[in-house]
Amino acid sequence: MYGVVLWTDQRQNRAVIWCEDHGDLAFYRGAEGGDAAMAAGDLVEFDLRDTGEMRLADTPRLITQRSHPTLCTELKKAGAKLGVLKASPRRAANSDHAANVIRFHDARVAAYA
Repeated sequence: MYGVVLWTDQRQNRAVIWCEDHGDLAFYRGAEGGDAAMAAGDLVEFDLRDTGEMRLADTPRLITQRSHPTLCTELKKAGAKLGVLKASPRRAANSDHAANVIRFHDARVAAYA
């Protein structure tokens, strides 16, 4: 599977990847201090494993560095237009209300409705 990295934590060797099939996001959980040097906007290829609760990206391989450098910003703008970004992650984490998570499929349907 191919995907674009949306977020990384280099210290903990973690990443969130938007998959080419536009299904649920894939999460990468490498060994802490590992060498999967990915950055937001990178195009990667990986083995997809569906655990039933989440999709996991195994053995990611860098295809093109910074191939989509503005993707995160564009997704945030699109979410704001659709009204799906109601609070910043910090405010949501500190509130008494659960975060409003919208699957990509639901957002695409709303955009074309």
